[in-house]
Amino acid sequence: MWMDFLIGLFAANAIPHFVFGRLDAGVLGLFGHSGRGNVLYSIVCVVIALTLFHMQHGLATLADHMILVGVLTIVASYWIGWPVIMRYLKRPLQSDSSSERDQV
Repeated sequence: MWMDFLIGLFAANAIPHFVFGRLDAGVLGLFGHSGRGNVLYSIVCVVIALTLFHMQHGLATLADHMILVGVLTIVASYWIGWPVIMRYLKRPLQSDSSSERDQV
C-alpha cells in the first residue's frame, strides 16, 4: 500500500514541476530553483514512479492500474503538447473593446 502511495506521489509530482520549470517560475525542486532543474526533476519523478511500479507490480500489469495510466497520460500530454500551450499563452489578447477605444 505504501509503495502504491509513493508511485502516485512521484507520478503526480511530475506535473507541477514540469509546468513550473517550463514557465521558469523558480520553484524549489531536487535540482534547485532553475527551470531546467524542475523539468529534469519532472522526468526523474516519472522514472522513479515507473521503477517503483515495476518493482511492485511489473510493467506488464500497467493496464490494470488505470489511475496511474491517467496520471502518466496527463504528464505526457504536457511534455508533448507544451509548444502548443505556449503558442496560445503568448498570443496577445485581442478584444473588441480595445479596438473600439482606438477608433474613438
